[in-house]
Amino acid sequence: MTKRGSLLAEDKVASPEGDRERIAELETRLAQTEESLRTSNFKLRIALDIGRLGAWERDLKTDEVIGTAVFKEYLGLPQDASLTYGELQALFHPADLDRINQAVAYALRTKTDFNIEHRILKPDGSIGHVHVRGGIIYENNEPVRFAGVLQDIRERQKIREEVGQAQRRQEFLLKLNDQLSNIDDPFQVMEIAARNVSTFLKVDTAGYGEVYEDRGVIIVEREWSRGLISNEGKVRKIDQHANAIIETLKRGQPSIINDVRTDSRLYDPATQAFYSTINVRSGFAVPIHKNGRFIAEFYVYSSTPRDWTSDELSLVEDVAERTWLAIEKTRAETKLRETEALFKLIAESLPALVWIIKPNLELTYTNERWVTYSGLPPSEALGHSWTTAIHPEDWARMNEEIKPVIAGKTTYTTEARYRSADGEYRWHIIRAAPVHHAATRDFEGWVGTSVDIHDLKITEEALRSSEERLSLAQSAAGIGVFDWHIPTDTITWTAEQERLFGLEPGSFKGSSSDWADRIIPEDRTYATQAIADALARKDKEIEFIYRIRRPDGMRTMQTIALFFYQADGSPLRMIGVDIDITHYKEAENRQNLLIRELHHRVKNTLATVQAIVGSTARTASSIDEFYQGFVGRIVSLARTHNLLTEDLWQKASLEELLQTELGPYEDGARNRITIMGPPLELPSEAAVPIGMAIHELTTNAAKHGALSTFGGQVEVRWEILEGECPMLRFSWVERGGPRIVGTPTRQGFGTRLLQRVLTTQLQAEVSMEFPPEGLHFSMRLPIPTEPPTFNPDR
Repeated sequence: MTKRGSLLAEDKVASPEGDRERIAELETRLAQTEESLRTSNFKLRIALDIGRLGAWERDLKTDEVIGTAVFKEYLGLPQDASLTYGELQALFHPADLDRINQAVAYALRTKTDFNIEHRILKPDGSIGHVHVRGGIIYENNEPVRFAGVLQDIRERQKIREEVGQAQRRQEFLLKLNDQLSNIDDPFQVMEIAARNVSTFLKVDTAGYGEVYEDRGVIIVEREWSRGLISNEGKVRKIDQHANAIIETLKRGQPSIINDVRTDSRLYDPATQAFYSTINVRSGFAVPIHKNGRFIAEFYVYSSTPRDWTSDELSLVEDVAERTWLAIEKTRAETKLRETEALFKLIAESLPALVWIIKPNLELTYTNERWVTYSGLPPSEALGHSWTTAIHPEDWARMNEEIKPVIAGKTTYTTEARYRSADGEYRWHIIRAAPVHHAATRDFEGWVGTSVDIHDLKITEEALRSSEERLSLAQSAAGIGVFDWHIPTDTITWTAEQERLFGLEPGSFKGSSSDWADRIIPEDRTYATQAIADALARKDKEIEFIYRIRRPDGMRTMQTIALFFYQADGSPLRMIGVDIDITHYKEAENRQNLLIRELHHRVKNTLATVQAIVGSTARTASSIDEFYQGFVGRIVSLARTHNLLTEDLWQKASLEELLQTELGPYEDGARNRITIMGPPLELPSEAAVPIGMAIHELTTNAAKHGALSTFGGQVEVRWEILEGECPMLRFSWVERGGPRIVGTPTRQGFGTRLLQRVLTTQLQAEVSMEFPPEGLHFSMRLPIPTEPPTFNPDR
């Protein structure tokens, strides 16, 4: 008591200079508090930018790194793991370490944030990809710690790699197609395909071999090998390969060798010697089967062991098919040129099968192309043999179709599949015209052509599939397409465009006025004027946003279009897309609402902190007392805020507020603290002052009351009194603490908070009694009504 009295005495005689120093210290602590708040806002901004992320801090003095559970999860660390910056650096991928250090050094040097993506080596050996953003926190213009966030971007990186790999593959195939499309030599096709595959897959050898099972050989006309000048081909006996390898290819499956020396199929010494002679340690071959026959293979070899991937297999299978198609194309074109040279008199009908048949369908004349295609010798190509080359399903249909044609001696057109010499059925379009004797006009049969349209049908089917996929994609993405022919004011809409505007398919009338009528009046003039202004400026493109009203409500549309002009500069067409961006606009509105709500909460919090600073300063008798009281109240405020933020800043449980403050003082027997009362959720406007009042009561009990001695007890009870305005009756009773002698004469911050703030803000009736056995505190107040629920999704 003497020491305390001396301090009070000194305060009474303190000089004005001492008061100024004390105020300066208080201002310094206030500045530090504001700095902490700015740091919290900084973390929040980063969190809002990135999404699901892990927060971390690095103390530059101790080099200790602390982080959230998500942060440790991304690093592959247990939740209870402690971490220094040196240990964190050990997790950085060595190839990224210099880049990370440069980014940190630059941030320190320029006092700016840093933003970097890099890899990490997790303790389990896996590699992760993370996106790190952060900044430096300064005190007295000196950096004291880093703070930031970390986000796992493995999926993003995986997508990048997959997209990059798909793009490289697509570019490779497009380049290969361009090269093969201009070649008329099948051997050159083989060589170019082999060289491109070898370069792309970084292998030593690649080649295309044609299988002649009847001769027991595989003929490789061209093979590309690294370091060899000549790429001339060779003939290999089929039995040079292991039987298991050949059998796999015959079944239509790729044969894969990751390591010749460990492959159980290749243990035979002769087979090992064969692969050793050609310097092959690994490789694979993909077969080409047509009409059930093994006709060719495309192979790649490497001089080192290698685990081949499914993407590599898929690529070579694709190249093999393209190579085969290109070879067949060049060979077919060669035959066509030869045919054209021999049959110039029938050039108008080429490429086609040219034929003449009698009324009884007997073939009396055919060109060489039919002989070549069918594989029949000229002596057997005539007669009725042609009917056996037509696919059975098509011939059954044609038998019914030609009955009226024969009866009426009319023209005939159909499509049918012809079997080629190698057994492949290819689609042809058949056109026949009746032939009459020039003199007698007697009917003599039909002359006709059969044109191969197999590739065209495949292309048409691919086009239909592509258009279906495009339509599905537009429907899924909410994208409609339109075409406005400006001179005639005719607009064509796709079905998806009509759906976007709430119309039935085919119901759009097709004029600019019909489109404009569907725009809400507030946006109609803006939208039409934007188009008119763009046309007046002769812009090439335009983009604008407007709203329409559909039967199911208002939607926001974005138009992106291109303009086309005639030679004289007058507008011709406007082609573009309409995109439903309603969800994006709603998301933007929700974001603005969140920002406004955050601004409101921060202002309220700052006002509370300011009040705590002022009240604590007025009641503290020393800097240390000020510091302890101020920090305790700020921590209490933070706990209350934590409970509020769990419910979107709407309400907090009275019981949780009490457990948060009194829980640490409960003993093992759980008989020191008694908390009893019905469930009660307090709105944020009441939770903050009541939470601070509970903190003051707890702090007073711990310093001077029941919780300051062994065996002291605190009993907290409350009840809800029903009525027109429900009332809360709350009591706090202490027992077993130091005996109270009289009523305290000095009022501190806590007493004023209990008597003034509760009374002013909550209209509470507050009573404080000081019997010898301990403090009796009670209050009675109307239960505040709940505020409107803050829901950012509305």
